[in-house]
Amino acid sequence: MSLSLCLAWLLATAALPVGAVTLGNLYETDQPVLNNAREAAFVDALKTVVVRVSGQRDAPARLGSALNDPRKYVQRFGFTADNVLQVGFDSVSVDRLLQEAGLPIWGRERPATLVLLNVTESNGYTHWISGDQPNAQKDILEKAARERGLPLKWPAVDPQGMNETTALEEAERYGANAALVGRAQGGSVRWTLISSEGSSQVGGGLEEGVHLAADTFARVFAASGSSLGNVVVEVSGIGDLDAYASTLNYLEGMTLVRAVSLEQVSGDTMRFKLAVRGDASTLRRAIALDSRLVSQDDGAAPVGERLTFRYRP
Repeated sequence: MSLSLCLAWLLATAALPVGAVTLGNLYETDQPVLNNAREAAFVDALKTVVVRVSGQRDAPARLGSALNDPRKYVQRFGFTADNVLQVGFDSVSVDRLLQEAGLPIWGRERPATLVLLNVTESNGYTHWISGDQPNAQKDILEKAARERGLPLKWPAVDPQGMNETTALEEAERYGANAALVGRAQGGSVRWTLISSEGSSQVGGGLEEGVHLAADTFARVFAASGSSLGNVVVEVSGIGDLDAYASTLNYLEGMTLVRAVSLEQVSGDTMRFKLAVRGDASTLRRAIALDSRLVSQDDGAAPVGERLTFRYRP
């Protein structure tokens, strides 16, 4: 291996801070207009967005007649020269629509997933798909991931010796929260999703890996219901105003969190009261996606809707 390649490997695999990816375009999509049917394009666009925001593939079927008037939820739109609808839906209206249908809301903070796809060609040649080379299979996966709102990462170099046992360590080196390992041969892929929540498998086409990950994470991180609950969050290690501002801004910016108030200060420990959608367990899993607050609960179930963390600069 050349010196330059060695350096590239070291840079690519150096430990990165693990952090959720915050998606700012959950309510926006591009929808091709087929046969000049513009109203049908609005319907299809809304279907894409409600699946992405709820995390539920059956969300459109559960909305009933609401799909008959998709423009009611549109905030802005336009058509490109090649007849593609570019539309942004109003997040408040869409969230209300989902809540009224009994569907959950999966927030903007989502796990980053490292894709490790090993392909065996018809001539027996086996190789890994990397992020720095154009590839049709990668394009298919990226398109499916955009529709589901699943942030993907790709290895920069061939992950020699990688297997399902070491996949999560590989993901952590790239700053990802989970690994999606695929073994492709003869038009079929065996997918294994590995995260701190455990592992699961599915077989089928390329898109099935994306659906496996999105369905799994939606069950873990999406919160149902329009009512809010209260969770007490204690954060130690806040030694100055910058740390306080960073912690407060982070908590206030989370999708699950609707309001934050400071209740108590004791030394370098601050107690916050949060109004949240969902419960303490859902909130803790969402916070665990980011590396700035480290749980001090040792994996135990939350006690009385109370969570404890330590701030990490």
